[in-house]
Amino acid sequence: MESQVTNNANALRLFFTEDVFLVEDKSVNIASVAPAGTILPGLSDEAVEVKTVLSTDKVEEVVHENASPKLENSIKEAEMHAITNEPVLPKTFRFLGGNKKAVLILVNDTANDVSTEQGRELLRKIVKAIDLATPDFALLNYANYQNVDFVELHQFFKPAVMLAFGVGAEHLKLNLSWTGELIFHETTKMIFAPNLHALDGDLSAKKSLWGNLQKLK
Repeated sequence: MESQVTNNANALRLFFTEDVFLVEDKSVNIASVAPAGTILPGLSDEAVEVKTVLSTDKVEEVVHENASPKLENSIKEAEMHAITNEPVLPKTFRFLGGNKKAVLILVNDTANDVSTEQGRELLRKIVKAIDLATPDFALLNYANYQNVDFVELHQFFKPAVMLAFGVGAEHLKLNLSWTGELIFHETTKMIFAPNLHALDGDLSAKKSLWGNLQKLK
């Protein structure tokens, strides 16, 4: 079937027989459109020129690289501000136990996961003395997390009780002085003692520890 569409001038005259007049209406203001790539008056010389690129299926806006050094510096500063203000994620730790009773036990042994056989046996007696089982506490070897402070540990473990063996208040960046007595720091009860292996052979230190452990009950 032949197409019914035509743009032949002679054929169109058969349908449009009346004269058509174009009259200028000065009451209508038609805003002019600036050519692509033009920076409009009133903008500062720091304005970024935007060119419109037409393709067969989309329109893309391309930022022309004619920004002034001052504007480029402002952009870089904004990017750095975004980077430096990214939220810092809390540290994570690998530990033994379940921490159900929020009891954090710190050991400090570079050669063993926990301590020597003597030190491990002493630790079993200690947790038994305060009625703790493995699911109740979190046991962390501080030797694997040097320079971690108490704030980071508290953020992760939220300890109500902390027993530190071979880890001093200075390691945890605490402004505290251990005098052999139970310490209350914020919401945490703290006991500091020598490394488990050394503690096993130190009768005086063990006696002091047992006295403080009784205060936890």
